Amino acid sequence: MILISKCLVCNGITYKLEDKQIKVTYSVCQDCGFIHKDKEYHVDREEELNQYSLHNNSFESVGYVDIFVKLINDYITPLNIMGDVLEYGSGPGPVLKELLIRDGYSVYDYDPFFNDNKEYLKYKYELITSTEVVEHFFDPLVEFAHLSNLLEQGGYLVITTLLRNMSITDFTDWWYRRDATHVSFYTLKTLEVIALRFDLKIIKTNNKNIIVFQKI
Repeated sequence: MILISKCLVCNGITYKLEDKQIKVTYSVCQDCGFIHKDKEYHVDREEELNQYSLHNNSFESVGYVDIFVKLINDYITPLNIMGDVLEYGSGPGPVLKELLIRDGYSVYDYDPFFNDNKEYLKYKYELITSTEVVEHFFDPLVEFAHLSNLLEQGGYLVITTLLRNMSITDFTDWWYRRDATHVSFYTLKTLEVIALRFDLKIIKTNNKNIIVFQKI
């Protein structure tokens, strides 16, 4: 590995990692563990849209719906949300939004590709959900700052993304990094650094793919 730059999250030293299987390189932070696909391998907006359009994210996918039902039951219902909710990065079929509405929540949704409606910027939210989104962030600090700014004091941010719980060697065999639109890969330590930076704290996680932050 060769020293190349500073980490986008913690400003720590990063090293280049070559992925010979899919022919891309990454910057790996030796401090917080964040891995970012180097910019020259990011897909353009048109290809990003093409990839997202292939996802079968609808009520017809029973398994997909069940994931959200469990997320609501185990991680959202216990928060006792009374105010507005934002589903950020809701995708081509806003299943989570619809399930939350059915449960009585007041929900807005936003997606830069499928619902680019800036109306959501007028409000503050008691809960923001962002499922399988943060791994697509080209600049995580900008995006997390934006989400934190949209939260009410004491509000919650619930995200899902697969955490990197393996070694660097095993990372280059990890299926999750094969998605061309996945550019940011987080450890729990990475997210703890982000939380401290934006007045958030992690209050619950399964240490695998679900993290709940609260604005402090």
